Formats: sequence, structure tokens, C-alpha cells
Amino acid sequence: MHLDVSNLARFSEAPPVRDPTPRLPRLTELLVIGAGNSGEATALRLEALAWADGLSLTTCGINNDGLAPRPIVVRGPDGHIHTVELMERLLLGGGNPRDQLRDYPLLAQRYTWLLRGIPVMESYPRAGYGGHGFPAISSLDLDLDIDAVLAFLQRNLRRLRDDEQAGQSDWERLMAARRRNEAARRRRLRIVLIGGIGGSMGNAAHHQLPYLIRHLLREAGVSDYELWGIALGPQAFSGLTPFVRYNGRALLLALDYLARHGQRRTYINGLEIDIQAPPYDKLFSLDDPTIAAEAGRVSEVDLEAFLDRSAVALYLLLARGTIWPTIASHLANNDGTDADGRMRYLHTVRAAVADIDRTTLRSALAARLECSALDRLTRRLAL
Repeated sequence: MHLDVSNLARFSEAPPVRDPTPRLPRLTELLVIGAGNSGEATALRLEALAWADGLSLTTCGINNDGLAPRPIVVRGPDGHIHTVELMERLLLGGGNPRDQLRDYPLLAQRYTWLLRGIPVMESYPRAGYGGHGFPAISSLDLDLDIDAVLAFLQRNLRRLRDDEQAGQSDWERLMAARRRNEAARRRRLRIVLIGGIGGSMGNAAHHQLPYLIRHLLREAGVSDYELWGIALGPQAFSGLTPFVRYNGRALLLALDYLARHGQRRTYINGLEIDIQAPPYDKLFSLDDPTIAAEAGRVSEVDLEAFLDRSAVALYLLLARGTIWPTIASHLANNDGTDADGRMRYLHTVRAAVADIDRTTLRSALAARLECSALDRLTRRLAL
């Protein structure tokens, strides 16, 4: 055999192959679920903010509108550019959901009242294109697709609890499990559900998904967790449908009722929910009362800016520093009620974020928002 030594080269001289999608450290104690168009858009922005910080955030979306949020291009701390999309997305709907009611007497009885006054054309033939401002339509989609919804939630909750990377050796998996166990002892799991309260899918998700999540975690034997709800709007979505304010008010009243009495609900697959607990451990409101709707409808520019600000505020609250532990320590002696007996577990995110250092807030916002927006926020909060 003849060997041409001129073709030989040292191994170290070979150019390194760079992974186009580098593996980032994951925030293993945090899961973000975006419901509806605004919820998915906000969850995607959170994922992009985490990537820009060199972190990986577990996000997913659930919707009955096939229009997915636009991908976001971000540059990581190492200069690597990546296109961020929701890690997983469940799309509900198909055919005419009203036609399927005759197959399920339980749903026929339930939606005889919930669908009254809603034109048939709002659900047919446009199934899979949103709920058109009617939460009852999205609620029906969740009921009809309950098996797919449960599988989707279970799969993502498992990702939160068992974050093993493909291709790891036995030793790497063992060490990763040890780190997860240590992290679990230091910090409890947090599941965050984001959804607009003035629309359809987000509104319906706030009614149903919290108790489905609690049910799945109870079945898995997980008790040390926090379930947070993020209520977007309704002022920020003024004029998008004629029902924005009505839907928002109705949902807040429903959440207050559920916080007192829990939920009892039966699904078509035989699942029975009977949980005497509030839907959320903490409920945060994100809105912008300063948005002026032109011709009775909020502009797309203002809406996108609101979602940007909401994502930055939530990211600071969820993933940066000790903002929430500081607030929680002040609330520890508060029983959650007021003199009139009404529940007091609804917070505003802006008031929470205002507790952090002004310099940190400015540096976090500088690349995405104008400084004037920060100054207006500062004046409103009287910092």
C-alpha cells in the first residue's frame, strides 16, 4: 500500500465544526404556555429574550387559529444569530364543532346555553381560524379535543420535570438528574399561562387549563409548584372585536368565583375535575390604559409595542434577579383578602417590576424600547 504523506495533517489543524444551534443552559424550573394569539406572541418574545441572555426557556402555544406568531431573529451573547420559534404548538379546530355536539349529549347540554346568540357562520366554515371574539367557541374546541390537550400539557410538563438532552452519555444524564434534583430543592417549579382576557382562546384557556394542569401534576405526584396566570388586556386590545371589555370583565368575575369555590367539570373522555383550589396561585394583570384606539380600534403598531413591553416586564419578573422573592416576602403576611371579603391575588406586573433597580431596567429595555417609554413609565409609577 502506498501512502502519500503530503496528504496528512495534524488533527488539531482541522477547522472546528460549529453547531448552528448551540445548546444553551435551560431554565428547567420554568414553563411558559401561551394561549391564543396574544399569549403565543408574548411567550415567543419571552423565549427570544432568554436566548439573548444565553438561556433556553421552555415555551409552547395552544390556539385554535392556524396563524402562528412571526419568528423572531435574535443575537445571543456569543454573537450567534438564531431564529426563535415556539418549541411546540397545539392547533385545535377542524370541521364544524357545532355539528359534533349531537355526538356528545354532555356538550350538547352545556353549549345549548353558551352558544346562544352566536351566529352559525362564526364557527362554520371557519373552524381552525380562531374563535372570533367568542370564548364559548374556543371552550368548545378545548372540550372536543380534550385528549389532545391533555397529551400536549402532559408532554410539556414532562419536559419541565425531566429535561434530558438527546445524545447524552449515561454519566451526563446522571449528573443532569442530580442538578435537576438540587435545583428542585432550591426552587419550586413554576408554570406560567399567558392569555388575553378580551378575546376568545386566551379567555377560554384561563377557565380550563389551570385545573387540567393541576390535575396532571397531582396525578404525577408533584405538589411543590406554583401556577401563575398572566391576564393580558382588555384595554390594550380595544376595538379588535365588539366584545373585548365584556369578555375581560366576565373572565375576572369567573376567576374570582373559581378562587372561592374551585372547579367541578366533566369531559367527554370520562375525566372528572373536582379541585377545591383557586385556578392560579398568583394572577398578574398586564394592560395599558394609555393606549388610545384610533377610530375605535387599537393600531397594530401600538399592539405590537404593548406585547413587547409586556414580554420585557414578564421576563424581568420571571427570570431576572430576586424581584419576585422580594415582593413575595412583603406579601407573606397578607391573607389575600380585603375588608370587603373580595379576593386580592390579582397583581399588576408593572408595579412588581418597579421594585427593581432603575439601572437594570434601563439596560434591559434600551435595545428594544425608546428611553422615553421608560421615562413615561417612571413618571406613572412615581419612582
